[in-house]
Amino acid sequence: MDILPMQVPADGGGQYFKVEQYYLNDVEHLSCQYTDVLLKLNCYYDLAFSHDAELWQQNPEPDKIVQMVKDCISEEPTEACLYVTLAEESMLLTLQRDTTHMTLYNPTDELLKLLCQLASAVGLFVWSPTN
Repeated sequence: MDILPMQVPADGGGQYFKVEQYYLNDVEHLSCQYTDVLLKLNCYYDLAFSHDAELWQQNPEPDKIVQMVKDCISEEPTEACLYVTLAEESMLLTLQRDTTHMTLYNPTDELLKLLCQLASAVGLFVWSPTN
């Protein structure tokens, strides 16, 4: 999931790094977008959240989810990464500071379709990088 609809080519023009930095500095907006997707996804699936991939919280209260995302992508993050798993699926989402994307591992077709809809509703895009 990303702020852009496709991967920017390595030899592409434009000012990708300046634009990326602009969005990374607007942590409130970025935090709201990712939080919105996670809260809505939690309406459909049981989600477990962790900052260290050892201690997990299943279906925390919505305000706790908001705080966990903010703790990860704030200007002075207290946590470097946020991991989210689905109990029914062997799927993982990761969100890290200093990136404008959330990485999705091993989604089912049904989950991918739902995430595409949730992401587009908040101005994000779901795409797969080219090799």
